[in-house]
Amino acid sequence: MQYKINEIFHSLQGEGYNQGREVIFIRLSGCNLACDWCDTDHISGDTLSVEQILLSVQQYPCKSIIITGGEPSIHNLQPLLTVLKEAGYWIAIESNGTNCLDIYGHLIDYISISPKSVTIQKKADEVRVVNDNLSTDDLLVVEKQIVASNYFISPLEQNDQFNIKSSIQLLGEINAVSNKHWSISLQMHKLSGIR
Repeated sequence: MQYKINEIFHSLQGEGYNQGREVIFIRLSGCNLACDWCDTDHISGDTLSVEQILLSVQQYPCKSIIITGGEPSIHNLQPLLTVLKEAGYWIAIESNGTNCLDIYGHLIDYISISPKSVTIQKKADEVRVVNDNLSTDDLLVVEKQIVASNYFISPLEQNDQFNIKSSIQLLGEINAVSNKHWSISLQMHKLSGIR
């Protein structure tokens, strides 16, 4: 099996519950959505076999992997996940939730959903919602769609500015009416200039 890989790199997770965790990112090319503010190249990349991907990640002194994109769930992840799990890696997936990840069962240790449209994936470890002029009602809909352990509002970056103030205001509003606890997830990797 082969995958079109945008990039593989070693860094720290910059956002969400695992912020600060040392990880290897495997960024797959391709996405089934076209969000206006997306900063990811969905087209370029090199086609690599599962074995080539494994050799690439093994060069780093780290046993935690985040598979991201683009959108990982548009690919058949079974061969890649199986090889990585057999090699002893902790595996997280970052997804928009438009396809079901439950089919991979124990091969995925952590699921992070950043919903942008209709969500098929109904369970996750974390939900990160980009504050693109969201309302409390929008967040309540997300809560009904996805059961998660952690819920985050991510400020949107536009023109080198983050809408942090409006995100904090939204955080106060949602926590006043929700029985879930929402937090802010700043993209620390962007603010600190790391990858």
